[in-house]
Amino acid sequence: MHALLILLLSAFCLLPSPAAPTDAGGWFRLGIAKHDSGDIDGALAAYQKAEAMHFAQPVPLYIREARAYARAGKNDEAFAALKRLTDLGFANPEILDAQNDLLPIRTDPRYAATIDAAKKNQHPCSAPEFRQFDFWIGEWDVEAGGAKIAYSSIQLILNECAIFENYTAQRGYSGKSFSIYDAATKRWEQRYVDTSGAFHEWTNGGLTPEGQMRFFWRHSGQFDRMTYTKEGPDAVRQVLETSTDDGKTWATTYDGLYKRRK
Repeated sequence: MHALLILLLSAFCLLPSPAAPTDAGGWFRLGIAKHDSGDIDGALAAYQKAEAMHFAQPVPLYIREARAYARAGKNDEAFAALKRLTDLGFANPEILDAQNDLLPIRTDPRYAATIDAAKKNQHPCSAPEFRQFDFWIGEWDVEAGGAKIAYSSIQLILNECAIFENYTAQRGYSGKSFSIYDAATKRWEQRYVDTSGAFHEWTNGGLTPEGQMRFFWRHSGQFDRMTYTKEGPDAVRQVLETSTDDGKTWATTYDGLYKRRK
């Protein structure tokens, strides 16, 4: 009996050990298996291997890392993983709130900041700068020289990231524009096209100290500027000007008034 036991143990020792994963996906799956079995240290080691090998799905990896670090009581490392997650554009805070592994760190102020960052990723155009031109949104009659010349519907679209104008004038003319705030340049831009085939590229826009929205356009040796001024709750004036001396003096070429439709 004793000899048989020795023989069995010897045979067991000669069995090959499971091969280590050879790719990032394999390490990630191994990490999940260890994580779910309660081997948190083993899970973290496997996740780190997957990250070092540039795992192609970083979002679930960072969530798993944060969960494992939180269970291990390594709060700083957990929040570092969560920051990598939100820096990547993660925009589903409800997924984090559903993770029981993250319960130990929810009272830490950094958790609330993480949730706020994810919510901002859900709505990237929620910063105040994106709302600077909202005074132009509405349904308008457009007048020039006291006479009605057009109707304009101006809407906030694309998850509140763009202002869309649909301009319809008499005699078959119409035009459409998109106005956006570029967070990278911290400037407003507007692109306008119309039924004549014209394309207007208004750039370097922004609020003046007086609260006007102003854009510029250089084209064909010409320098133009366009200014929108809020005149009470139900009127916006649009003035187009041109300069032949590179902005030293300006001559008005159009003066129109948007009057809110009742």
